[in-house]
Amino acid sequence: MSSKAPPKSMVFADIETGGLETSRPIIQIGAIAVDEDLREVGQFETKIRFDESTACPHALRRIHYRRAEWQRTAVPARSAAFSFARFLRKHASAEVYGRDLSAFKVAQLAAHNAEFDGPFLRAWYDRLGLFLPASSRVLCTLQRSYWYFHENPQLCPPDDFRLLTLCNYFGVPLRADQAHEALEDARATAALYRMV
Repeated sequence: MSSKAPPKSMVFADIETGGLETSRPIIQIGAIAVDEDLREVGQFETKIRFDESTACPHALRRIHYRRAEWQRTAVPARSAAFSFARFLRKHASAEVYGRDLSAFKVAQLAAHNAEFDGPFLRAWYDRLGLFLPASSRVLCTLQRSYWYFHENPQLCPPDDFRLLTLCNYFGVPLRADQAHEALEDARATAALYRMV
């Protein structure tokens, strides 16, 4: 695999958090990089150490948090942020401009419910005092799905537009016991993007 990012590559990302507010910790990040033909060209996954007192217990149960696994494999937040930033830079394809109007490239992120993942990642990087090398415009498979059914009114839409529901609807492999595992969700989001 070449270290140079192919043109128009995207990074499908998913985060698992200790609650819905951006002040809560990010506890896991998963990402799948795809090339312009939507073929997977890289993956990233990390569990992140966090103070359990800053997380909502209900949120931790919902995402299948396992304390022993995190104690064994999780890394400090700054280390996770640096590693994820390295992964994003490797797959940078979106041109942006700095304050001095010089052009540089950042990753084009995509997520299911980008209105959640995008601001959460930005707030987390801001708290850490680090730069998130990703476009501020995050593509969204949730919005893409809304448009898909709007433009195809002959289809009967699913009861809800959660990732697992849409994956079941379109035949994308994602089991309920895999949902809320960041890497599996990121891979399923990329597969859903290919379908709609």
